[in-house]
Formats: sequence, C-alpha cells, structure tokens
Amino acid sequence: MSEKINKSVKIDIKEGLKEIYPEVFEDNKVNFEKLKALLSGEIIEKEDDRFYFNWAGKSGLFKLIQAPAYGTLKPVKEKSLDFDNTENIVIVGENLETLKLLLKPYFGKVKMIYIDPPYNTGKDFIYRDNFKQPLKDYLEKTGQVDSEGKKLTTNTEASGRYHSDWLNFIYPRLFLARSLLRDDGVIFVSIDDNEVHHLRMIMDEIFGEENFVDKIIWRKKSGGGQDDEYFAKEHEYILVYRKTYDFKLIEETYADDINDYPYEDKIGRYKIMKLEKWGAGAYRKDAPSLYYPIKDPDGNDYYPIAPDGREGRWRKKPEYVIAENRIEWRKTKNGWTPYEKIYYDPNREKTKKERTILYDLAENTDGTNELKELFGRKDIYSNPKPTELIKYLIKISSMKDSLILDFFAGSGTTGQAVWDLNKEDGGNRKFILVQLDEEVHDEEIKKEFPTVADICIERLRRVSEKYKKENNNQDFGFKVFKLDRSNFNLKDEFEFDQSEDKEELKKKYLDWLRMYVNQPLVSGWQKIDVIYEVMLKEGFNLNSKIEEIKIKDGTFYYVKDEQQNLDFYINLEDKISKEAIEEIRTSKYKGKLFVFLDNTLTDSDKINLSAFVRLKVI
Repeated sequence: MSEKINKSVKIDIKEGLKEIYPEVFEDNKVNFEKLKALLSGEIIEKEDDRFYFNWAGKSGLFKLIQAPAYGTLKPVKEKSLDFDNTENIVIVGENLETLKLLLKPYFGKVKMIYIDPPYNTGKDFIYRDNFKQPLKDYLEKTGQVDSEGKKLTTNTEASGRYHSDWLNFIYPRLFLARSLLRDDGVIFVSIDDNEVHHLRMIMDEIFGEENFVDKIIWRKKSGGGQDDEYFAKEHEYILVYRKTYDFKLIEETYADDINDYPYEDKIGRYKIMKLEKWGAGAYRKDAPSLYYPIKDPDGNDYYPIAPDGREGRWRKKPEYVIAENRIEWRKTKNGWTPYEKIYYDPNREKTKKERTILYDLAENTDGTNELKELFGRKDIYSNPKPTELIKYLIKISSMKDSLILDFFAGSGTTGQAVWDLNKEDGGNRKFILVQLDEEVHDEEIKKEFPTVADICIERLRRVSEKYKKENNNQDFGFKVFKLDRSNFNLKDEFEFDQSEDKEELKKKYLDWLRMYVNQPLVSGWQKIDVIYEVMLKEGFNLNSKIEEIKIKDGTFYYVKDEQQNLDFYINLEDKISKEAIEEIRTSKYKGKLFVFLDNTLTDSDKINLSAFVRLKVI
C-alpha cells in the first residue's frame, strides 16, 4: 500500500558496507563474526597495536554524525535573485544540519569544496554540537540559538578543552563533506598554525593518508605582522585532500616556444638531451638491461656513465634514436658524449606544475579592498579571503560545469570567485554557499546587516548587478534558503535518551512547534515549503523545477529533477475527487511517484492508487 514520506535524513554507513560485503548482513544487520572472519589478519585487536589520534569527546562524534537531520530548507524568495532561473544556492543556517540535509540530493555530486573554518585562535566562534541530547540540540539548532539564546560561543584556552572543542566541531563536518564529493573531487581547507597539525591528522583519518595531495603555503601578508612575538608571520596553509585516486589536478598548458630550440639542421630547429640517465635511478643496478655499448664516431664501444663516473644506464634505448637519425655526438675533453635531438613541434603542448608556495597571488588586503569597493567601507567583514586566491583553487581543480561548495561562506568570496572564473573562461560552474546567521557585533554595521549571512547575500547581489552590466548571458543569480524547523509532525520520529523524561521532552517539543498532535503538518505551513521539504528528504536537488498542474479538478505540483532524471507529483489538498483518482490510475501516470496528505485518502483510495503508482503519504 502507501509508504510514509521520509521525515528525516540520516547517513547510512551500512549501505556502503553492504555494497562491498553483502554476505556479512543478516536481517539487515552486520554479523561482526562473519566480518571478522572475512577480514582475518586485517583487524587490530587492541588499541595499543596501532597509531591513533584521540581527544576528549571523540567517542561521541559518530553518534552525532549518524543522528538524523529533522530540519528543512525553506526558500526565501524575497532575498533571492532570479530565483526561478538561477542554479546557484545560498543557505542561511548551521552547517552540520545543512550538510546532512544535502546528503541525499548531492551525494557524490560536488567537484570541489573550499572552506575557511574558524582557526581556533581563541577569538573564533565555535558552535558546540550536543550529541548527548539530540532532541534538545535539534530544537536549539533549528531555532538558531543555544540553550542561553546565544548564537555561538568563543573557544578560549581557559576552557580546558581548547583543542578538543575545535576538533569536535570540525570533524563531523569534514566527515559529511567527504560524502558530498565526487570520486574525482577535492577539498581545500584554509588553516593557520594553531590547528594545522591536528587538522592534518583528522583529515588523514577521514579521507585516508593516501589521499593527501599537498599542503599549500599562501603568503597572505607581505612583510608579515611586525607586532608578532618572534617572527613576522607572512603565511598560512591550505590543506588539499582528494576523494579518490580519480582526482587529477588541472595543470596549465602552453604552446612549445621555438626559442627553446637553439640548434638547426635540414629537418628543423632542435634542442639536445643526454642519452644517459641522470638523477634518481641513474645507475646500472637500477636498470641492468639498459647498460650496454653503442659505437661512438671513432668506432669504439661507448657505455653509459652516471654523473658521478660510475657505471650508468641509458635514458631510453639508443638504437631507436640512432635509427631515427636523431643522435648527436658531442666531443668534450673526456671524449665523446651522445645526445638525443628533440625537434620543435608547433603543435606540441607542455604542462606546468603548480607550485606549493603561493607567493604573490593575492593578499588578505586584496580581500578587504574588494569589500571596500563594494560596500564603501573596509570594516564590513574581518579578513575576507581574496577572490583571486579562491578563483585560482577552483581553476586548478574543476571543470567548466562543476559544482562548488563552501559551507563556511563568510562574506561570499567563493561565490564571487565562481562568477569571476565563469566570466573569464565562459564556464557554467555553480555554487552552494552555507553561512550561519551569526550576529554582527559592530553596532553600526548591524543596523544595515544584522548577520554575516546578510553581508554574504548583499555582496553577491552587488557583484551580480555589476557583472550583469558587463555580461547578461551568464547565471549571476542565486536562490536563498533558510535552515528551519520541519513542516512535518515529528512527534514519533525522535529517539530519546532513556535517562530523560520522555513525555516532558515531547510536551516541550509540541509546545515549541505550536501544533496539534493529530495533524500531519505544523500550524502555519506553506505549500512551497512543504514541496521543498519533500524534495530534499526524497533526494531531489534544490534546482528541481516545480510546475502547478491540474489533474481533473485536483491541484497538483509536478516536480522534476532533470539532473537525476527523477520526478514526482504532490497534492496538498484536504480532499481529492474520485475523478482525479481515476485519472491517476491511467497509463499516463503508471509507475510515477505521488505524494498526498495521509488524511486526504481513504484506505480504498490508497489500495486503488498503489496498484498503479508509487504512493507516499505525509
């Protein structure tokens, strides 16, 4: 018959294991004895037998990661720009809950993630997640306040859990972020010396040491800080991890330069390269089969010699070079030396390796100046990253149609960087930005922009207006969504701590939602909000098209996710006519997903519809 609509989102680690080892499952649960037998010799029996990184609170993190997300993302059209046509997304709200909500629709879809999280300097704001009381934590987070009504709290060394609090904050977010990456995806994380060593260790754990790509040093300040205690600090770091070996850095290519070929013969311009190997692996013992003689111009046997005079080896088989008439002998004081001629080819392209030190790309002051130009004041947001830095990272790691994610969006630099790069190369990259509606503390700025998310949205609006004047053929819009409490009645969805008074918690929850127990949706619900919640919980992306249609006398909404080739119909009326039901039971709708309010359909209706369509109820 009918199914209940998904009311929560939960990461399912079992599913990944089931794909690889279905034989270890019994009644949809893991048989650990079978798993141990299967992995015989690969299991560490005692903690003392391995190297591991531990801290206070780590043991509770996987409970937090697996705790369901019950919130929703509600569209805010009045703050959006070109809502119905754009595919860029800005989400206002706490990022852990948001990442969970994005899991189903965007699992394995993101090509590149860039984040600039709090560095844990003692002044940064850290959101402390509560994994002991998931219901209480959910109520607080989706209301965007803590138990004292405050947005966030600073993390100081006096807390006694200085590093642990930061690690507990960043670990689950990185864990979820990895699931959103494509197999050829990559994540860049900005950080400074306060936590770079700890961050490297937890990213090794989450992504695997083998997926560490590099640690980039970015010179953020020329001359450094002259008020620093010891050295004038000029730099910070960007850690780079890939999802899998499928990731390839996009290296810059350039045409062969004829000026690099100083010699010329009847064939054309050429340069020379020694036939003998140099550097690593240059000795006979490294490649015995490539140690043999060839005849020099005097008719004598010539054996390859390593740079230090020992027996060497050939770089490539010299007989091939000789046969193609590309060998050149040069006489030195020690005798003849063979070289390979390499001819100029105007169609040949070379690649240039990116450098791990970004010395003169852009500085922090460039980011500040960008905001000053947009807002008319340089103190609108502290230490924004420069657009050129993020644009460079996107350029070397994504294609022209890639999806880019930043879940510590700040002032929105990543969004502007995506647009800048699209303007530059004609690309169609899209972004998802997530920013907490963290309160702005400067009283003057707060009058116009109460939260950091407001600054982010206004920056994108102003940049969009500027860019549309230059090029109106690209997508310079954005949809705004806000993390909010669910539209669904969730009274039976929560798991409660046995030590808590379950009935008291449930009463507080229902009072907080201002709803009647017997209704499927909360009071004051809006149709568009419910449609988007169903989309999210069913795994449809936020750019799915929504069209109001009629089926006989019934009003339905047809939702189409073109990227995933998914669709469904939803009806949110209290009653449905027999004529509409009979129309749905025709071949036109055979096998389609239909969603209704549970009370709208009789048991007979559900039986009749379930025989023709996939039926779900709220």
